[in-house]
Formats: sequence, C-alpha cells, structure tokens
Amino acid sequence: MSTTLDQMEHFLGAPEASVVARVRETTSTSLDDELGILDIPLDARNEILSHWSTFLTEEAWVRRLAQLVTMVERDRGNNLALLPIWDDLDDHGTSGRLLYYYVFAMAAPGLRRMLRDQGAPDDLVSETCSLLARHGEIHRQKWGSVGVDAGWWLLPVLRGEIVQVGSLEFHRTPLGHGILACEPWYDEAQQQELGEGFRYGDESLGLHIPAFIDLSPEAVDETFARARRVLGVLWPCSQSRLMTLESWMMDDRLAAALGPESRIVQFQQRFTFLPTWHDDRDNVLEFVFRQPLVPFEELRPQSRLQSFILETLKKGDWHSRLGWIHFDGPEPRRAS
Repeated sequence: MSTTLDQMEHFLGAPEASVVARVRETTSTSLDDELGILDIPLDARNEILSHWSTFLTEEAWVRRLAQLVTMVERDRGNNLALLPIWDDLDDHGTSGRLLYYYVFAMAAPGLRRMLRDQGAPDDLVSETCSLLARHGEIHRQKWGSVGVDAGWWLLPVLRGEIVQVGSLEFHRTPLGHGILACEPWYDEAQQQELGEGFRYGDESLGLHIPAFIDLSPEAVDETFARARRVLGVLWPCSQSRLMTLESWMMDDRLAAALGPESRIVQFQQRFTFLPTWHDDRDNVLEFVFRQPLVPFEELRPQSRLQSFILETLKKGDWHSRLGWIHFDGPEPRRAS
C-alpha cells in the first residue's frame, strides 16, 4: 500500500534545480523575516527556525520542499491544474510536521507579487497570507504542537486560486472541475434549462468557511459586497457567475434545532439548496470539535450546536448539502 510520501513523489516528480538551490541557500535570517511577515507566533517561529539547519541535512526533505515549491510556482495562475489532497505528515517526524511552514515561507513572496500585479488590494493579500497562521493555530489546538493542519489546502492558496476576503475564502474554479467540485450538481438537462452560469465549465466561485471568523449577518454582508468589488477586478468574468458552497453547516435540520436567530441558520438562508445530501460525519466532528484523540463516545458538548450534532450522529447521518448564490455578472438567463 502506498504511503502519503509515495503519493507525493509520484504526483510531484522532479523539482527544478533552481528551486533546490534556493532551498539550500535560504538562511535562518531570511526565513525568520518571512515568518515575521506572515505573523507566525514567536514560539512557533523559534521551533521552525531551530530545526531549519537539521532540515537542510535531510536530502529527502529538501527534495520534497523543492518539489512542492516547484509545483506551486509552475501552476500559479492555472486554475485547471490538478489539486492533490494528502494526509498531513506529522507521523514522519519534525521535518514532516514543519514542512508546510517552509513551503509557505518560500512561495509567499511570489504569491504576493502575483496578487498585487492582478490588482488585489494590500488587505486582501495580507488576509490571504494569514491562512498559514490560522492553520497553525488549528494544529496547536488539535495536537498541542507546532505544525500546519491540512497543509495541502495551502497549495491552491499559494497558487493564487484561493483568496480570503473579509470573513470567507473564495476559490476560483470552473463549475464541476476538480476534486473540490460541488457534487452532485444539476443533471445536463437541468443545466441547460437553468442556463448560463449553471453549466459544467462555466466560471464559478467556491465558497469556504474558515475557522475563527465572524458569521454575523453584518460581517457576511460586508464580505460579500467587498468580494464582488475586488474579485471583479482580480478574477473578472463577463457571464453570470455562481458561488457554490457544500458544507456541514448546510444541514437544513439546523434551522429547527438552533432557531431563526442562529448565525448559521441565517447564513444558510442566503443559498438555494439542491435536493440531495451526503453523510458528512467526519467533517462535522473535525470542524466543530477539533478533538481527534477523543473517541466519539467521550465527546462532551459545550454548546447547543454540539449537543445537536452528537444527538444526531448517535441516531444516523449528518446531512452535508450543496447550495448556490448568484454572485456577479449578469443575472442568470434562463434557457428558452
């Protein structure tokens, strides 16, 4: 059975020689400067920096870092490039646990330049680069150590396909394309009936809800309004463009459990739901509880939401549903 490291080697191939050289030439001082720009907490920075000299002596890890930076820089701006999902590498020692800090630090300057060249405002650039610190904080909460949770997610960020605007993350992708595509979508006949914006291959935006953010109606209104302004410049689109979301938050049973004043419920109501759902037990436990070492039977609810989730999962499935909003461009034109 292939390991995550085997999968990475097969997918990534040989790194560029120039990138390998950059890795070897990166000093602790320059690394520290970049981690400071990325607002990594001092205690985490100290561990990341103290391990760097050891990392550079490990040929396999130097190769892997160069492979990831090569892929990010080669595919930057190409939202049709394949996106892999890999397990985190904490089980492979300190170098595996810290790898994505090094990847982000080496690739972030190029990301900032690309976004600014495309017309992104400075605050969007900073918010997008802040995702490394957020994923580091999630790792600390889950495992009590320095590392990056779901490091694979930062690869499309570094390629410029995912940006943060206000409270939310936006992913530029053709509808129905790639491993993050919202499925099941409307069938072919329904797509044609609904018209522009609903067809596979049409420009679309995937919406993602990061941790530690404000989902109040006011914050979401401000985020959507600002996103329409800045993404219209960053990722212009002349046709009707949808924004889609598939999430544990889209279980429509939450409305009865939490009531109309719930921020989650109010957020749901912005979307038109598709009729299907799939069981999302693992994700709802991951995103709401963040306690991977605690067996399900030993989880203790700390909120009404957590109580409802546990009671629901004791009886059956969690319903992750898919919804859409008309985001920008001309209003959808219905096929005749």
